Amino acid sequence: MFLTAKYPRAPQCFACIRQIFGTEAQLPRSPFRTQVRGKKKVRLPTTINVKLIKDIRGYGRKGSIVPVAPGRMRNIWHPSKRAEYMTAAQLKTMPDLVVERDFAFGLEQSPEGQAKEDESSPVVEVKLLSPQRTTQLISAYVPEILEFYRQPIATPEPEKPKSSRRPSRTAASSAAEDLVAASEPAPVSMSKSEAIYGSVSTADIVDSIQVILSLEGVAAGDTEAARVVLSAEDVKIVQEERTAIGEEVDRIKRTGDFPIDITVKGGEAVRRTVRVLAEK
Repeated sequence: MFLTAKYPRAPQCFACIRQIFGTEAQLPRSPFRTQVRGKKKVRLPTTINVKLIKDIRGYGRKGSIVPVAPGRMRNIWHPSKRAEYMTAAQLKTMPDLVVERDFAFGLEQSPEGQAKEDESSPVVEVKLLSPQRTTQLISAYVPEILEFYRQPIATPEPEKPKSSRRPSRTAASSAAEDLVAASEPAPVSMSKSEAIYGSVSTADIVDSIQVILSLEGVAAGDTEAARVVLSAEDVKIVQEERTAIGEEVDRIKRTGDFPIDITVKGGEAVRRTVRVLAEK
């Protein structure tokens, strides 16, 4: 009976009904519009007042009452008997009490006390070796060739096409020559290089040199060899052939012989060779 020409169908929401009736007083209240307020959460105190049993640096002297986080008191101070809890009744008996933390307590030192502390703990000075002496030790104890073993990356060899023709006399003679040449021992050549898993970096070379200096120095009774200090920046791989094939500057990624220069700041370069061999 509420339908008119203006509203050909029944209203679908309360807003449409308000437009029809023009008032909100006679409309039923929706339960979904009722706002329900929950119970307010009680905020816990961020600090509590405790009495110090011992002197604590940055808080105060023994007997002082200072504010502290509840977690610090529960987990650290109370188990170690450094402070005790103060009840509300105890605090009421002290109306003139000033609860304050002394941030500067224990941080100020007198010049006399500081001087005594410096005398009781002498500073040990370690003298570094001169660049010239470091270069002499490297030249004396580091061998000419440093060997590293890495696992090679296997590459399948291409299969040779089989020929269906019968070998002629010239082919047979050349095959005989090949058999004679194969029976002779072939010279070992380090020019053939293979890709390897991982790499040999300048840091690896420095670690190897440090170990060699320590062992050789102890064997020779020279304690200065173990005091040689090197870094990865002191070792440079000579870039004669490696730059052309686009290899990295500070690491070797194939087998073969690679010259390196060991240069300490202020000293002369020492040339050595890094040999990367295939791990069997």
